[in-house]
Amino acid sequence: MRNLLFLAIIAFSFAQASCDKGGPIKTKGGNTVINHTNNDGPKITNGQTVLISVNTWLNDSLIQSTQRDNEGPREFTLPDSSAMKGRVPAVFEALLLLANGDSATVLQPVDSIMKRSIPKEFGEVKQIRFELRVVDILTPEKIAQREADEQKKMEGVKSQGVEVAAIVKTAIDDYKANKLGDKLQKSASGLEYIVLDKGAGASIKDGDKIPTNYYGVLKSNGTMFDNSFDRGGAAPFTVGGLVPGFNEGMKLLNKGGKAILFIPYDLAYGEAANGPIPAKADLVFYIAVE
Repeated sequence: MRNLLFLAIIAFSFAQASCDKGGPIKTKGGNTVINHTNNDGPKITNGQTVLISVNTWLNDSLIQSTQRDNEGPREFTLPDSSAMKGRVPAVFEALLLLANGDSATVLQPVDSIMKRSIPKEFGEVKQIRFELRVVDILTPEKIAQREADEQKKMEGVKSQGVEVAAIVKTAIDDYKANKLGDKLQKSASGLEYIVLDKGAGASIKDGDKIPTNYYGVLKSNGTMFDNSFDRGGAAPFTVGGLVPGFNEGMKLLNKGGKAILFIPYDLAYGEAANGPIPAKADLVFYIAVE
């Protein structure tokens, strides 16, 4: 609800204005921009892409934060000047007054229409406060380089996935041929597993949110049903929120560890089918926790 509130609030900002350097700036839209840094360099212009951090406050309540809600700065492309007319988000208006690296406070008065969108729990709110920092201005060259880097990373991840697929196939073949010996261990729950690398990091416990690479196949025939490598990399899993065998397997490791899990169906999805996974399907997972 608070994300919707944030979007509703910025939708009622007004038009852009120019200003002199130093001191609070009153914009044509009625907002106040206080530039705390006034860095040298050109101001942000329409059409540019920027990486920014924003904290949005109603009185003493933080209702939106790029760091808290998005785990880091957020990317925006300012519309062309032809589109920056009428009702313009307050943050966009402020960005046109800032240079790379600037930090600013943006104060937006709350009008009668906006008040209807603010829950009574926040009390009387006279203005919205945005704490804004320009992390970077992304030039076309930077964007092109980032895309090239991401493509290279994706190719590397997919190549790693091919290697993992071969490891999983060999493990299943050896499992069925009873060749794993002492490498294969079994817990009291019935989970069987091979620890490839215990990991040198902290121990893993319920509630931890851990980036995890995984490769899952059906134990019966080795058919792959899902993996993180084709998706571009590790997925942020919350320990305790997965199927029981996967949760247990993660907690056998420390951060940085790797294992192959042989999960019986009663520790997986049980007697019901789940997407590409048939009913009563025993599963095999390669996992690598970061």
